[in-house]
Amino acid sequence: CCQEIRQTRGMAAEESTQCITEHEGFSEVCLARHALRAVYNRYNQCYRKSIPNEENKRSRFMAYRMMVHWCWGFLGKELRVHLPSCAVSAIRQKFPSENGDYTGFNYE
Repeated sequence: CCQEIRQTRGMAAEESTQCITEHEGFSEVCLARHALRAVYNRYNQCYRKSIPNEENKRSRFMAYRMMVHWCWGFLGKELRVHLPSCAVSAIRQKFPSENGDYTGFNYE
């Protein structure tokens, strides 16, 4: 839950919400398809890493990254954080997998 993580608890408290997914910024930063597409284009230009062509999978990947940048800022190379399950669930609901398969937390 987001209330167990200092960074997301603080973000939720900014708007007097009980859950980070209720924060106005969450939908703007993590669920806006066109914004995520623009961020992906920039990511691809900088890193030239291959991300699958399935749009929802790409959107989930970028939404997770944006959640980290929004709540924690830049972490640095190979530093990872666990995202709260409420945020992951909201992102998966907005951008569902075609076959229902999802990859959990990954240190790669």
